[in-house]
Amino acid sequence: MRSLGLILIVLTLLEGGCATRTPEEPSGDRGTYEPPTSPLIVIDNLRNAVVEKNTQNYMLCLADPSRSAASFVLEPSAEVGARYQAVFGSWSADKERQAFLSMTSRLPVDQRPSLLFTNTQVAFSSPDSLVWVSDYELRVQLNISTLPSQLTGTMALTIMPEKSGLWSIARWRDAKRPGDTVESTWSLLKGQLSN
Repeated sequence: MRSLGLILIVLTLLEGGCATRTPEEPSGDRGTYEPPTSPLIVIDNLRNAVVEKNTQNYMLCLADPSRSAASFVLEPSAEVGARYQAVFGSWSADKERQAFLSMTSRLPVDQRPSLLFTNTQVAFSSPDSLVWVSDYELRVQLNISTLPSQLTGTMALTIMPEKSGLWSIARWRDAKRPGDTVESTWSLLKGQLSN
């Protein structure tokens, strides 16, 4: 009888100790990211990563030799490339990450960049690559006197499939728009934040 009572007490204690709890929200901001099963999803992911200041998702948009046959290459706008030749001469995905982190770390927590694409077109498409061209407007308030808060230009992104079948940006060509009189491309931001 005593052992039966002891067993009941132990079972009651175990039952109370094994109660389920309400699950916690995951720590960290995963942001808006969709597996890039097509080239145009990469563009959406890039825009979302910039607006959400999400470095991890931003880097997933860029080709990485561990996932892809290609390495990420940046061709800065001509004037900025000449001005920051030493910086862009050895540009890599890691430097791209550093420039993005530098940009986002200078922003207040409640302030987000805005990124608008206009005049978009697919300039070339094949089963193993797509060249997407667009004018862009990146608004970011960094309070750096030599850097405008509105950056404009034209980007041409070469998007290629990775070994997994997902897509990423292998080449990013930046250029000043024909009508712009002042050099205010995204390359200027990258050059200044990496210098």
